[in-house]
Formats: sequence, C-alpha cells, structure tokens
Amino acid sequence: MSEALLKEIYSEVVGIRRKLELLEDAIIPKEKVSEEELLEIQKLKEESVIGEHVEWEELKREHSL
Repeated sequence: MSEALLKEIYSEVVGIRRKLELLEDAIIPKEKVSEEELLEIQKLKEESVIGEHVEWEELKREHSL
C-alpha cells in the first residue's frame, strides 16, 4: 500500500472515531452518583452476598412505585 493511501485510511478512521465518541456522549448520560447512592449500593451488594433480601412489595412501598 502506498503511504498516501495509508494516510487517507488513517484520516477516515480518526473521523469515524470522533463520530463514535459523539454518539457515545449522546447515548450515555454523564451523571454523577452521590455518596449516599454509593453507600446504598454497597449495602445492597453486601446484603446480596450474605443472602439477605428485601421483599418486592416492601421495596415498592418505600420508593413509591
């Protein structure tokens, strides 16, 4: 392959990468998780490891679902 063709292919790849990054930013929200949410997630993870659980109906009531 000639150097010119390789440069053209590289430019195409770079352009595609930029477009993919823009799509990723549009699809995946940039949301921060609060410290409280992290602690709750950790607590739930620990409960699941030791076999504790929460009844679905109780969970729905707590979160007004």
